[in-house]
Amino acid sequence: MKPFAALVFLVGLCAATTTAVAAPRLKPLMRVWKAEVARAEPMLTGAAPYDEAELRRILGSLIADAQGVEAGMTSGSAQALEIKSRFSQFEADAAATLQSLGAKDRAKNHFARMRGDCWSCHDVFAD
Repeated sequence: MKPFAALVFLVGLCAATTTAVAAPRLKPLMRVWKAEVARAEPMLTGAAPYDEAELRRILGSLIADAQGVEAGMTSGSAQALEIKSRFSQFEADAAATLQSLGAKDRAKNHFARMRGDCWSCHDVFAD
């Protein structure tokens, strides 16, 4: 299943269930994100050739996915609001990374912040 189709499916599940049940349904999307981040990170750290076009594709996809997850979080529960807030912060940091790709050092710093967003969420919601 393509990442966008998986996202649409997951968002539908999130809207149809409580947040406590829906959160684990994000795991397939997070697996896709993990693979995408694993492709981007070496380019930004210098371990792989810097491919700005590929980085733009990856970051654009992450941003779109985050927006979709945010839109799918319709519950007003504290946990849903927290998850929505965390995805919003991730989206903002991914957008900052995307906007700074012309300056590799700045992009690397923004990317590190974005990666921190990932881990902070995992720390709280025990993947």
